[in-house]
Amino acid sequence: MNFTLHSHARRLFLSRAAQMTAAAGTPLASTLLAAGAASAQTAAGYKALVCINLSGGNDQSNTVVPIGGAEYNTYVAARPALALQRSQLLDLAPQGYTGQPLALHSALSGIKPLFDQGRVALLANVGPLAVPMTKAHWNNGRPTVAVPAQLTSHSDQQSAWQTGLPDRPSETGWLGRIGDLMAAAYNPGSGVSIAMSVAGNNMLQAGDSTIQYQLTPQGAVKVRALGDLYGSAAGATAIRRLMTDSRSHLFESELSKVSARAISGEALVTSALAGVSLSTVFPATSIGKQLEMVARMVAARGALAQGRQLFFVQHGGYDFHDDLAASQALKLRELGDAMAAFYAATAALGVANNVTAFTTSEFGRALQSNGRGSDHGWGGHHFIMGGAVLGNRVYGSFPTVAIGGPEDSGQGRLIPTTSVDEYAATLTRWFGVSDAYMPSVLPNLGRFSKPNLGFMA
Repeated sequence: MNFTLHSHARRLFLSRAAQMTAAAGTPLASTLLAAGAASAQTAAGYKALVCINLSGGNDQSNTVVPIGGAEYNTYVAARPALALQRSQLLDLAPQGYTGQPLALHSALSGIKPLFDQGRVALLANVGPLAVPMTKAHWNNGRPTVAVPAQLTSHSDQQSAWQTGLPDRPSETGWLGRIGDLMAAAYNPGSGVSIAMSVAGNNMLQAGDSTIQYQLTPQGAVKVRALGDLYGSAAGATAIRRLMTDSRSHLFESELSKVSARAISGEALVTSALAGVSLSTVFPATSIGKQLEMVARMVAARGALAQGRQLFFVQHGGYDFHDDLAASQALKLRELGDAMAAFYAATAALGVANNVTAFTTSEFGRALQSNGRGSDHGWGGHHFIMGGAVLGNRVYGSFPTVAIGGPEDSGQGRLIPTTSVDEYAATLTRWFGVSDAYMPSVLPNLGRFSKPNLGFMA
């Protein structure tokens, strides 16, 4: 095999190869394994985190709406062609909440009962921050403190959310770094990665030693031609040898290891899933099928020898510069119904208290209408769901929904009042990472005042 690599790519490949083949002998790996062992002493039992990424930038202003008289009128005035009618809203009565009355988009009727039952919480106005920031710091677009790079850029803000490092480049994400810390302690005999994606590669699950395992909604990714190559068993055997035989050349050796891992992983996952039968019916939508596969993998955790699992699913199509009113309603309906089915499945499996799902999106949207849609924003609102969630509550600070409000960076783009670091840290701590190792997962966390937002029991 011949490979031609750019010098940087070659160095990166060599670095990752060394990490994968000799990680146990490096100081970094020793630290990570020790952290995992320490975490194992402070958290008992199985746990899973499930990231539901709303790709494109969900419009928060029509997801959760203020319904007090003056506040609702201000919301309507800011987006007259987009504002929801009162008949399109589901009133909320959050426990202990004393702010402006709020309501959910009626398309989220699937999770409204779970919110009322305390299984879903709302986190208001969260987004990437390099440091705490106010409108005074924003200074009319001439900020006096560091801000995340390339605000309102899809790719840059997705990276900021998933790496937890909006002020500098990173090759790892915060779920991946959790995996680095905890896989050895909780999944020592598993042949499948702690980090599993049903939506392709993502930065969130990339770690130094954690390699995300790719699934499809139908199951493990199969390597074709291993059983029969155009009717030839001998040909299939030759292909298997070409893919998996050990090699002396470093690049060829690593490729063989990747191929062998894919083949063994597929066999293990297929076997584990063969014994799984769910009683819950999921919606036949993309997000419904993805979450159904996550539920099946949760059910198969014993066969996979996994005490901890990290999942990533994605619901695309939220970039509504046009036709927001009709299109977002369809998307939120799919989301709410799929999340409700997923919670029901975890309850039926007896692990509702052990599985926490949470939403992310690269940014919220501008409050100001562009006519039939809304443009890229910054802060947005997100949901956390699970039996361990202290739900029926609003966490963070709900913003003033008005053009020129105290969180407005321009055209109703919200300056986040809660950082991704604080959101991620609250989930990370529940998952079992101790405070001593939190900087390994979220290096910027010490810049913010609320490392625990309190939404997890």
